[in-house]
Amino acid sequence: MRGRRIPLAVTAVLIAAAAVTARGGEGILYYVEGGEIVFTNTPSRPDVRPVPGLEAIKLSLPPDLPPTPYDPFIRRVASEQGLDPSLIKAVALVESGFNPRAVSPKGARGLMQLMPATARRYGVRDPHDPYENLYAGTRHLRDLLVEFQGDVPLALAAYNAGAGAVRRSGGIPAYRETRDYVRKVTAKLGRSARRSSPVGPTEPKRPTVERGPDGSIRISN
Repeated sequence: MRGRRIPLAVTAVLIAAAAVTARGGEGILYYVEGGEIVFTNTPSRPDVRPVPGLEAIKLSLPPDLPPTPYDPFIRRVASEQGLDPSLIKAVALVESGFNPRAVSPKGARGLMQLMPATARRYGVRDPHDPYENLYAGTRHLRDLLVEFQGDVPLALAAYNAGAGAVRRSGGIPAYRETRDYVRKVTAKLGRSARRSSPVGPTEPKRPTVERGPDGSIRISN
């Protein structure tokens, strides 16, 4: 993008830039080349500048969501599916406490406690594989958010009790387990995603992400 449209491009890819940061201590910088905004984590040229406000975004995860070994993967699938990574983490934390071997009395398995039918629907071969489980659970959560027009509490209720129960009730079903579940997950989220989520029926266009031979990350529009 050229001229006055360049600042809009910065805004559009801030979240994508944050999602691919390799480690919390690394910063994302940007420069303009041929009218194109380029993001990088390697300050290899003199005209690079820090992205305004990015540090505030990186440090905004709710305090009730502890760091886990799965965080880089969660950020990646969250970016792919257009979700807030905090939401995925909150669901996994409440569902299993991040225990990939967890099995519920009803037969739900893994980090995001997938029921057998849900696991089959999303092509999961091993529900105890944490990455398969997280990926399928994230896709399922996104589909529920699309169905319920971005309403996080309704999508969470559907994740726990089933979409049919939410439709029949016209809201969160009057099941104690489901209401407790929605309350627990939204409490973990703090203020970050209690009401709405930016998902839609189709995935938005994403910037091009390339990794250089020196391990640096390049994001461009």
